[in-house]
Order: sequence, then structure tokens, then C-alpha cells
Amino acid sequence: MKRLFFLLLGTAFSLNVLAQNTKIQLTKAVKAGRQDGFDIYQVQFKVLSGEVQNRSEFVLLKSGMISNYIKAEVYDKYSSGQTTKSDEALYVAGAPIAAGQTLVSYDLATPLPPKRTFSFKTETAFLGDAPKEFFTTISGLKGTLKVGDEFDYQNGKGQRGKGKIKEITVGKTLHPPVLIEGLPEQITASLLIQSDNGVDFSKATAASAGSLAGASTTTAGTDKPAANVTGKTKTIPVNAVLQNDEVKITVHNLIKYNPDAATSQNDMVKIDYSLDYYIVDATVENISSHDIDPGEYLVRLNFFSPDGKSADEYLRLFKKQNGDKDEAKSQADAIDKLVLGGTSKIKSAGVLVRYQEMIPDYQEVHKPVVDALYRKMAPGRKLHSIAATILAVPPAYKIEGLGTWKGTFFSKKNLSFIKL
Repeated sequence: MKRLFFLLLGTAFSLNVLAQNTKIQLTKAVKAGRQDGFDIYQVQFKVLSGEVQNRSEFVLLKSGMISNYIKAEVYDKYSSGQTTKSDEALYVAGAPIAAGQTLVSYDLATPLPPKRTFSFKTETAFLGDAPKEFFTTISGLKGTLKVGDEFDYQNGKGQRGKGKIKEITVGKTLHPPVLIEGLPEQITASLLIQSDNGVDFSKATAASAGSLAGASTTTAGTDKPAANVTGKTKTIPVNAVLQNDEVKITVHNLIKYNPDAATSQNDMVKIDYSLDYYIVDATVENISSHDIDPGEYLVRLNFFSPDGKSADEYLRLFKKQNGDKDEAKSQADAIDKLVLGGTSKIKSAGVLVRYQEMIPDYQEVHKPVVDALYRKMAPGRKLHSIAATILAVPPAYKIEGLGTWKGTFFSKKNLSFIKL
């Protein structure tokens, strides 16, 4: 999902045309509608310098400062000295525009002073493509940000870090070098940042370097388990190897984990406390000559019986109930067993999160490894995670072995299995 998210983000960026040294003077500007937080104007204009084409981006300057963001949706390409032949469209975020105003490309805006004060808050942050890189939407911006700004932040767990802005996104498609406050609430603003120490950027309060006030903090590597996260654990040594022509998975330990039902009111996802949960401590290695997706193997990794029956059966999302003759449900049931394989992991996700919160240095040390296990893995690469995936079975379940499988459809021929 995250790979798809960043792919779409990159595609949007590639479609933008960042005009240079471009000025246009509006000879007509009539507000015609609104879409996704942008005001749509029917306009005509004269190009004073540069070139205008579809998806060119502009700003309106007031007292030398940027007051809005503007994207052109034009049918024709216009060069310096040319005027529009008919009405064109401009999508405007921020201050309104009017006939007689001059719009300019980003590079003609007045540079911001290097020393400024600013602050903002973040939502859930996702890992970027580079180490210690995060991407998140922000809110409550006070002041003005620019690409290259350095700042301090404190996340929701009290951990502190320092960051540097690598990219700004406005309204999902615009990538200005500067972010101003006061945009409409419907316009999303996002940042891609580089952290100095890899502290999670989620639910954070950030401020210009040296100006972040607040309570006492927890630095990277000394994070304490949340007070309301409890449960019983028992480590079971396994040292079993699952292997085929692509992957070698060495399961070092299974950590039997029973979360504390007394804290059920804090569950984001409903948890079945009647089950036993097992966290998998494993090393995954690509032994092939091509890239593999280790995440597919880990999603399918489960307790298996020698005849190939998976313990995924207990929590499958599309499991048909006994006696149900609905044809659509029967087809969904078959697809769940033969194609998807591992949908019980979705219902167990909340338990895995609870366990991860009990690991003191999970965010800084272990989370990057887990994230890497669910991306493409190059030949010869090997990763060890103490929380690679989770299994769930009733207490009465007889554990016979571990298995996982490859391919589009489940087949016992494709099953890698080892007795325990």
C-alpha cells in the first residue's frame, strides 16, 4: 500500500510543469466554481515573460510574499508576448485573484529570510524511500516553511528529533518551494522530511530550530513502553528453516503473547482475547538471483498441519459459515483460501501493534527492519526481525509445524513446511 502511495505521488509530481521566469497579467478573472478546496477561475491573460502550458504553476505576490498557489489548466501553449485566444482555467488555493493582477512562477517570488519562526503539527507519518525519511500531512501551520528548513520536533510518545524539509506538497499535486499558512481547510499540505535520528514523525509538534518548548522528552533508544500496554509473554526457541528456490526463512523463536484484556477500551481494532498469539522472531534471506517480495511469504507464514491445512482458517476474513449456501460467499471463501492466503493477519494486526509498543527501541531499531521486510528484497540480502509477523490460534490448537507458500494459487507442491 505504501509503495503504491509513493508511486502515485511520484506520478503526480512528474505531471507538473514548473514554469521558470514566467509572468502573466490577468485581463479577465471570473470565479466559476470550486473543487477539492480550489477555487476555479475562468481567465484570460497576456504572457509578459516565459512560457505557459498545461499544469504550469504560479503564485500571487502581496508585499513581495506568496499569498496563494495557482495551477493552470490550459488547452494551448503560450509564449512571451502572446495572449489567450479564449477562456482558460486557473485553480487557486488561498487568496482570490482579479483582473489586472500579475502572477509569477515560484522562482520570481521574494526569497524568504533564512531565520524565521514557524510551528506545525503532523498526522501519522509514513516511511519514505531513503533511511530516516518520513512523509506526512500537517496542520496548524504558523509562519512560513520552505524546502531546506531545519526544525525540531517531539512526537506523540515524547521522543525528540531534528528534521529537514525535502519536499512540500499542496493539494496532492502542487510542489511549491514554500508553504504559507492560512490555506483553506480542504487543501491538504504535506511534507517529506529527513530526520537526523529516525525518531517517528507521527503525531508530532514541530517548530523552527531552537524554538521548540515543551515537557520532558524521551530520546531515541530510551523509549519506555506505554503504561497501558501490558500482557504475558513466553519465548519458545524454534530454530526452524523454511526454504524454497527463492527464500530462506529461519524462525529463531516464537514469542507466545497474551495481551491484557483489562486495557481493551484502548483497542483501535477489536481483539479476540480468547486466542493465543505468537510473534515470529525470524531472519529472511533472498537466495535467488532476482528481487523477491518477502512480505508475501510472511503474510502466508503460519502454523500448518502436515496435510497442508493452515491455521489461518480460524480468523479468515471471508470464511463461509457452515450451512451458508450463498454462491457469492462460497466464491469469496474459495478465493480467500486459494488466492489470498493470510487474511487472518489483518484481524491480528492490533495485537502485533500492542506487542511492538512493548519493545523499548522498536521505532528506532526494529520498525525500519519490519518495513523493509514488506518491500522488494534484492538478491543476497538478509534481514532479521524480532517481530516479523504474527500467528493466532485457539489455546486447544495442536501445533504441528510451520509453513508458507509461493505462487498465485495455493498448492501443496508450493508449500514449504517443517515439523515442530
